[in-house]
Amino acid sequence: MQDEIANRDNNNLEKRIHAAGFGIEKTFEGFDYRFNEEALPSSLVRDLATCRFAEQKQNLLIAGPPGIGKTHIVKAIGHEMCRRGYDVFFKKTGDLLRALTVPSSRSDRLLKRCIAVDVLILDDFALRKMDQRECEVFYAIADERLGRHTTMITSNMPPQDWYGAFPDQVIGGAILDRIVSGAVKVIVDRGKSFRKERGLSMQNMLDSTTDKL
Repeated sequence: MQDEIANRDNNNLEKRIHAAGFGIEKTFEGFDYRFNEEALPSSLVRDLATCRFAEQKQNLLIAGPPGIGKTHIVKAIGHEMCRRGYDVFFKKTGDLLRALTVPSSRSDRLLKRCIAVDVLILDDFALRKMDQRECEVFYAIADERLGRHTTMITSNMPPQDWYGAFPDQVIGGAILDRIVSGAVKVIVDRGKSFRKERGLSMQNMLDSTTDKL
């Protein structure tokens, strides 16, 4: 019976992770806490890893330069929430908005999922300006989720610079009030880039190998 319960739980976890759409999965077991200690203190990341804010239905905003680990952290939180039995949905913000604004039964189902899912993760928020329809759809999502579910957002810019992403400043202000107010905010001014450092390490390794040859 214990084996059957374990198998069932593992199968359900795999289904939730698959449905989340993480792409490349990230976990806290694979996170380098020391790499950006000054910009992202390990104590802060470990506190986020407890998922307390998500279980309390608070939002999370992580803003900072590219490559510092923002996406890794929100994916790892999403993975942990899947382990705890929650439904999670991860999507690049621009891709999601484009899909939501194509009139079809699929976009209707997608909108319902974005509103109802326990944890919605929006990566790379405010990379481009929304059109009016995208703005209206995003308002509907933000309004319906407020106080009911957790939304996690990553961005290269701090929230005060997000107003430029909206065509209508009135509805833009209403959206930000719903996703920013009461949210856990992690704003990073500078930090080392995982991608850049690993790229340099790989290049040095290749150069060393070439020299030996």
